[in-house]
Amino acid sequence: MSRKDYIAGLDIGTTKTCCVLTEADLDTGSVDIIGVGLTPSSGLRRGVVVDLDETTEGIRSAVDRAQRMVGNVAIRSVVVGVTGEHISSLNSRGVIAITGENREIHAADVERVVEASKVIVLPPEREIIHAIPRGFVVDGQDGIKDPVGMSGGRLEVETHIVTGSSTFLENVIRCVQRANLSVELTVLESIAASEAAVIPAEKDLGVALVDIGGGTTDVAVFTNGEIYYTAVLPVGGNHVTNDIAVGLRTSQEEAEAGKIKYGCATVDMVSEDETFEITSLGADEPRELPRELLARIIEPRMQEILQMVRAELMKSGYLDLLPAGVVLTGGGAQMPGVLELAERILGISVRLGLPRDVGGLSDTVQSPVYTTAVGLALYAARYHAEAHEQERNSGFKQGILDLLRRIFG
Repeated sequence: MSRKDYIAGLDIGTTKTCCVLTEADLDTGSVDIIGVGLTPSSGLRRGVVVDLDETTEGIRSAVDRAQRMVGNVAIRSVVVGVTGEHISSLNSRGVIAITGENREIHAADVERVVEASKVIVLPPEREIIHAIPRGFVVDGQDGIKDPVGMSGGRLEVETHIVTGSSTFLENVIRCVQRANLSVELTVLESIAASEAAVIPAEKDLGVALVDIGGGTTDVAVFTNGEIYYTAVLPVGGNHVTNDIAVGLRTSQEEAEAGKIKYGCATVDMVSEDETFEITSLGADEPRELPRELLARIIEPRMQEILQMVRAELMKSGYLDLLPAGVVLTGGGAQMPGVLELAERILGISVRLGLPRDVGGLSDTVQSPVYTTAVGLALYAARYHAEAHEQERNSGFKQGILDLLRRIFG
């Protein structure tokens, strides 16, 4: 009998809160979508909680909607995505000596060297969210993915460390707990989104993931199959919405609806005879305007966001070393013209990233809006599967030892 787990990914965004409930088979690694809940969010600004009650209500509503699609599965814990200006990252190195019998490297040695890499100077208000091994070195031999079982006297590791504000993380956890849920894991949203949208072969070649959300844009660079660089930019789709509201003298709600229905990131893609309707502040009836006007408001802001992404990729040192190009995802990536504009500004190939490698209600989540939530569930499923494999291997080894004791006891 294969073992199955129910895993809920919770993406608490600036404009929406999304919960994706999955059933993961820990033996085969398959993940099926069985429930999806999406609700508007107004309790966050640029990825930071500004209203506990609004955020809590958004979480409760999204989880309830996902749960109602299943009925007999109660969601008690969630895997939560985190982002925001407070996120920062660096690459660190750890070194230990191997002193055991035959100098064989064990899983405990790997844990020790990763812990050694986490010994960095951090302000008291910050904490480590991730310490992801990028590669190991045994006695000077680098490029090693898994050193367990090898022999050596010196083990080194390079890790990608992501840190965040303790206050922000505590506030997110508090909102989840107020919704009568517990937090199983907190995961950087760009790392989660890469689980759902980026192909392993792209990570091997060199690829950048760009997730354009409502309040932030997340950037992550992968090379040789591992994460190398992460950053969070304090701009997103809400800035486009605000520009439309100001430029057309309308409400945020009208501006958002107009952006979703008629928006285009490139003026050249809009014909002169296209029009749309929008209601101005204080007006009773909508007015008709050329769609080109809307595109002329949107394009400069999208150019600014993508130029900031380009600057971040240049800062990483990998802008010209990304053979697999850029995978663009998030709600801001679904607007017509964004891919074309991104290719023009970044100067490399760009494709749209959609959730992949999931079954069940996969058609329901075939939108970049769901990429992070699905990725959170996939990340946790892999985490559960690895723990299950270790438990199974440990049980197998113990069974062999017990058998030998009975034979030779």
